[in-house]
Amino acid sequence: MPSSTSKKEWTIHYHGGKDSFPVIKGRAEFLRLMLEDAKADYEVTNEDLYGPTGMMDCFRGSGAAVLDQQANAKFPNPVFFPPVLWHRPKNDEDVFINQVGACCMYLGEQLGYAPSTSKERALTDMITLNALDYISEGRASFHPVNNTASYSDQKEEGDKGSLEFTKTRMPIWLAHFSKVVALHGKNAPVAGGPNITYADFCLFQVLDATIAQFNNAKYNFVWDNHEPKIDELKEYHKWMASRPNLQAYFASDRVPRKLFVGTKCFVVVVSFEKDIQIDWIVRKMPFWKSFLIFSYGCFLPTLQAYAGDSMM
Repeated sequence: MPSSTSKKEWTIHYHGGKDSFPVIKGRAEFLRLMLEDAKADYEVTNEDLYGPTGMMDCFRGSGAAVLDQQANAKFPNPVFFPPVLWHRPKNDEDVFINQVGACCMYLGEQLGYAPSTSKERALTDMITLNALDYISEGRASFHPVNNTASYSDQKEEGDKGSLEFTKTRMPIWLAHFSKVVALHGKNAPVAGGPNITYADFCLFQVLDATIAQFNNAKYNFVWDNHEPKIDELKEYHKWMASRPNLQAYFASDRVPRKLFVGTKCFVVVVSFEKDIQIDWIVRKMPFWKSFLIFSYGCFLPTLQAYAGDSMM
C-alpha cells in the first residue's frame, strides 16, 4: 500500500492544507493545539482529500466510489470525514483515523496527555465529548435549513438561528462548563488529575472559538456579558492560553488565523468549522474579482456576506 509522500511523523489531512489558500482552523485546530503544545513534528495538508478516489468516503460522491478497491488500496483503512490524523511511528504500524474525539484521545496517549486513572479517564472522555457536542450544536445553529448546505445559502436563517443559540443553549452550556472547571479549580487540569489531558485542549478550543465568533456587537458580546457569571471558566481559558508552547504557536505564522492579502487588515477566523468558500473564490474566480472581494474585506470584521465564514 503506497504511503503519503509526507515524511513527517504526524500529518493532519484537512481543508485548506499547506498547498491551498486559505488555511483554516476548523476542527483540525483541536489536533494542532495538542501537537503544538507537545512540540511535535507535524504538517497539515489537503493531499488526497477530495474526489472519487480520495481518502474521504464522504467526498467520493457515490456508494460505488466508496467501494472502489483500487482507490481504497492507497490508504491504510477507511475514514469518513476530515480531519484525519495520520501517524507514522518509526517502529510500528501507521495509525490512520478520523473523528476529532478519537484523534484527541490517541494524541493524548502518544504525547503524554492521557488520564492516569480510570476515574480521570471517564471524566476526561465525558468532558471531551461534551465539548464536541457543544461545537456541533453551535455549528448547526448556522445551518438551520440544510445542515450540509453553505451558510451563505441560508444566511438570514443562520443569523437568526445563531443569535437564538447565544440566548438559549449557549448560556446553559457555558454555565455547565464553568461548573465543571470549578470542581477542580480554575487553574488546574479540568479532569482533576495531576497533568492536563486532551479534555483540556478540547474545552479550551471551544471556548476560544466561542470568544472569536460570538464576543462581538452582533451577539451582544455574549462572553463578556454572560449571565450568570462564569468567572471560573474565563480564568481557566486564560490559564490554558498562557501555556508557553501555545503562546509561541499563537504568535507564529503557523496559526491559521490570518490571511494576508497585500495588507494585514484582512482577517478571517474559522474555528467552529463552517464553510470553505473563500478557497473556492481564490481558485475559481478571475483574479480581479478576487482582489476586489479581499480588498473590501479589509473594511469588514469578517466576510460573512461573501464567504459565510463562521466559527461554527
